[in-house]
Parts: sequence; structure tokens; C-alpha cells
Amino acid sequence: MPSTIGGVGPAQLLSSYLIDQHICIDAGSIGFHADLSQQLAIQHLFITHSHSDHVASLPTFLDAHFGVGGDSDVPVTIYGTETTIASLRQDMLNDRHWPDFIRICEESGRDLVRLHVIEEGVAVQVEGITITAIPVDHIVETVAYIIEDDQCACAIVTDTAPTDQIWNRCHQVKGLTTVVLECAFPERLQWLADASKHLTPSTFKADRAKAPDPDQLRFLAVHLKLNQYNEIVEELAALSLPGVEVMESGIDYQV
Repeated sequence: MPSTIGGVGPAQLLSSYLIDQHICIDAGSIGFHADLSQQLAIQHLFITHSHSDHVASLPTFLDAHFGVGGDSDVPVTIYGTETTIASLRQDMLNDRHWPDFIRICEESGRDLVRLHVIEEGVAVQVEGITITAIPVDHIVETVAYIIEDDQCACAIVTDTAPTDQIWNRCHQVKGLTTVVLECAFPERLQWLADASKHLTPSTFKADRAKAPDPDQLRFLAVHLKLNQYNEIVEELAALSLPGVEVMESGIDYQV
């Protein structure tokens, strides 16, 4: 864990992180680019926040699950903060943007989709893995996820301005080996990163330094904007930070 499901080209325009087989973080691309068998294996979907690049493929992902096994369909559980779950219901699964699958399931008496409101800092146990949501600093309410099993741990920190709480929590995590961390804009667009609450290579470096023993961790940079992709890659490389690499779409990463 994790592997990434991405789009076409080098940049991660739509975010989804597949954990083993049955867990996915975010639904930006999982319903567009993962093959059907991968989609059907996922039973637990954790959402970081409500922005489109993190939930865009949720409707088609849910479509893929309906009717496969008839009355024996395995339900998909969607996890998010109360604010994020409310946004999914009001802005996406609302019968205007896409059919309201929650209402349809309730009215038909079918257990196909479940919504699970998570609390920040409270661990959730699924498939032998512990997942904990920690707040970060973004335009809308957003969480990072710490993912742990009995051998190792990783943190997925995507879509945030400089922040502290996730790093404070990482200092308490045993077996942390890998951090997935956003780096959305180049240095010349620091003003835009500040306005939209994202990181540039310099603020990526500063937040990386807050992690426990950062030079001993693997940092995977994500969320690089496509039209500045090469520029960001060059700026990250120029910093010569140990263990930092740009995460690639469609690649399996072992934690």
C-alpha cells in the first residue's frame, strides 16, 4: 500500500489511492481509469474533501457496483467528515447532477451504499487496517489520512497549505515509512498557492521538515499541476531532499 490510479500523462489530475484491494482514498479517478475488477473489489471509500478532482468519478464508480451480484451485491461504504458527506449528498448525489443513490437505496430497501461519518482523530478499523483522519488547511474542510497495519504506516496528505496537526500526529505513529504529500504549484505561483491553499516546493520542504526523521522517510510528491509539471519537478530536484520523488500514476508502491 498504496497504489495510485491516475489519468493520462504524468500528472495526477484526479486523485485516487488504492490501499491493497478493498480500500480506496478519494474517488477522483477510480471510476474512470481503474478496470472493473479493481472497482468491484473496493468496499471502503474514504474521501478527503469535496473538491471535484477528489470525487469526480464517484457516480460512475457506484454505477459499476450496482446489479453485479443481483440481491447479493456487497455494499460500498463511503467515509468522510460530516461536512464532506453533506456536500456529496447536496452537490453530487442530488438527482440533478447524478441520481440520488442514497435515496434510491432507502426507498427500495436495498443495502448498496452506506455513508459513514468519521470524526477527526478517531481511528476506523477496516480490513485489518486502521485509518485515522487528521485535519489539514485547505479551502474547504479537508483531512489527511494516516493508514496503519501491524507492520507499517503511511500518511496521505493531499490538498493543504502549510499545516501542523498532521505532522504532530505523525510523530506518534509507529512504523511510519511513507508520506504522500502534495506539491501543486511552482515557486513563481506562490501567490496562487497561498490563495488556493496548496504547496510549492519551498513550502513542501518546510512541511516535510515537520515530520519525524524526515530524511529517513519516503516522500511521494503528488498533485503537480499539468501545465507546470516539469517546472515543479525541476524545482523539487534542485532542493536535493533525501527520499523525495514524484509519485507516478498507475504504479504500485510498497510501504
